[in-house]
Amino acid sequence: MLEGPFGPRNNNMKNEFIINKVFPPLDDLYNLLQNMQSYFNTEISEEDYIVGRKQLYYIFLHETMHAFITKKAKWIYDLCEDETDFIDEVAARILIDVIIKEMCIYNKMDLFYENNVNHRKELQLYGYNLTEEQYDKIENEYILKYKEQKDIDSFCKYIHKQYKELGIKRRADFSYKLNT
Repeated sequence: MLEGPFGPRNNNMKNEFIINKVFPPLDDLYNLLQNMQSYFNTEISEEDYIVGRKQLYYIFLHETMHAFITKKAKWIYDLCEDETDFIDEVAARILIDVIIKEMCIYNKMDLFYENNVNHRKELQLYGYNLTEEQYDKIENEYILKYKEQKDIDSFCKYIHKQYKELGIKRRADFSYKLNT
């Protein structure tokens, strides 16, 4: 085991993921790529992605952050959907920005992130009335009180408290259905 910037690291971890298939979601992506290459009779390489690879990296980071929140603060799923979504979406975005800095991985998604990501405004797409200033306050609280311990559960409790204290509500006209 090697010591990495975030704790012990097994040098063969990549091989374990690939050979032993210990993470089915990644296996599904490998299989999908293989099937698509076969279907179109064309092999895709890293260079073929242009910005898409950076988007894939960001999407993986974002969805995986939701998985960590689910694992560390499962209780949020006992709340009403509006509260659950708010806590999950706010926490994911703030944690992503911290992880990007801590793990020095911005270059993996820079073009996509710069052109498509605005965490302070994205919550409006979910129908929430959180201001950028309120978002910044929640983010600063994570950095000051929860970051060092990587305490997702307590951070989610803080976000829930802010949801109630700030009177955060979803717009009445919000729907997950796409407007067509």
